[in-house]
Amino acid sequence: MVSAYIFILHIIAVVYGFITYKKESVGEGFLAVAFIGIVFAVCWTISSILTNLLFAVDWFEKWYWQPLDSWIWVKVRKEINRDTISLIILTFIEVIFYYVYFLKDAGKSSESNDSPRVPE
Repeated sequence: MVSAYIFILHIIAVVYGFITYKKESVGEGFLAVAFIGIVFAVCWTISSILTNLLFAVDWFEKWYWQPLDSWIWVKVRKEINRDTISLIILTFIEVIFYYVYFLKDAGKSSESNDSPRVPE
């Protein structure tokens, strides 16, 4: 279920990227969607490598598979597996990257367009 929510967030991000860059042209919108798809694929591969390394460590496996008394932690362990952890890492990496790439860039362009031009 956690994975489904993460994928829904990514679909919302793709729609936002398309709508934002469609204002320039439809081609720009599709280019933004392709860019988001490439970043998603590459970052998911890197985060999967990190989680595979993490799950291979003996102390983590002992901690993760220890018997639990609480039914809440049993449900959490059922939902939070290797793929979900890699998607969570992916989401944090993408949030930072998209904030720097999309939102900072958009803020600079709107500030420069709003300032009045002084004739020389």
